[in-house]
Parts: sequence; C-alpha cells; structure tokens
Amino acid sequence: MNCCNANGVCEQGRDCPIRKQRAKEANDAYINRGLEPSPYDDVADTFKALIAVIAVTATVTLISFLIWGK
Repeated sequence: MNCCNANGVCEQGRDCPIRKQRAKEANDAYINRGLEPSPYDDVADTFKALIAVIAVTATVTLISFLIWGK
C-alpha cells in the first residue's frame, strides 16, 4: 500500500504505513546518533598510570639521594 505521491509526500495522514516506517527510521537514527565511547571512561586507568609514574620517579629520586648523598 502506497499512500505517498511521486515526490514522497504522504497524503493520507498519520496512519499511512510508509509514513510510520519513515518516522520510526528517523527516531531510531536520532536515538542511536553518536554513541561513541566517552573519553572519560578510562579515567581510572589513567589515574593508576599516573600514580605508577609518580611512584617510580620518587623511588629513583630517593635512590639517587642515597647514592650521591646530600
């Protein structure tokens, strides 16, 4: 059943099955837009890496003070 004219304009109101399908496609596209992972999802891993770098730097600094003293 086609209730749209040659230009794709529905002429039989909201109950046209083609119009409902197009509305559903538009709604699905709107809902699913841009679902890329957030850059803030791995903040915990970044924080753990930062703590590891700080620990290594502090250890190297303490060892160098013990070796060369002062």
